[in-house]
Amino acid sequence: MLLHVKGSNKAVRKIVEMASWYYAEKLMGTRLMGTLSITINLIRNMSEKTGCEGSAIWDDWDDFKKTPRDFTIELDCSMSLRNILINLAHEFVHVKQWVKGDMYEYFRNPSMVRFMKKKYDMNNMDYFDYPWEIEAFGRQLGLFTRWCEDAGLGERDDMREDL
Repeated sequence: MLLHVKGSNKAVRKIVEMASWYYAEKLMGTRLMGTLSITINLIRNMSEKTGCEGSAIWDDWDDFKKTPRDFTIELDCSMSLRNILINLAHEFVHVKQWVKGDMYEYFRNPSMVRFMKKKYDMNNMDYFDYPWEIEAFGRQLGLFTRWCEDAGLGERDDMREDL
């Protein structure tokens, strides 16, 4: 996997890079990972500017008979490191959905999405009812927690939930 992390500071970029490798391997395996190119942009106050804390989109997709392999993930880096890493896990679930062919966006009708071989019209659904978002929200915390445990970071104060 070619991985480029931009923005924020060196310490945050390093930990985002470490988590990215872990999330990608857990979600897609080493064989698929080797075919990916991912750019991660850490953007200050992204949620204030755009209304979202993160996004993932494919970049170049020339051969529509294959699934995309080049992606850009954007994350709001003005939040806690814990939330950045949870949002990163969420966006990696979306990358997995495209890479494995679970999700397909129709170019002629941008409100239509095929997910797990079923078509959905996003105009007729709430964001939190999109099945691809249900999967991403459902997996993000587990991926983050497993990464913290495997990386030996579970006891760090900045990785714990604020109570």
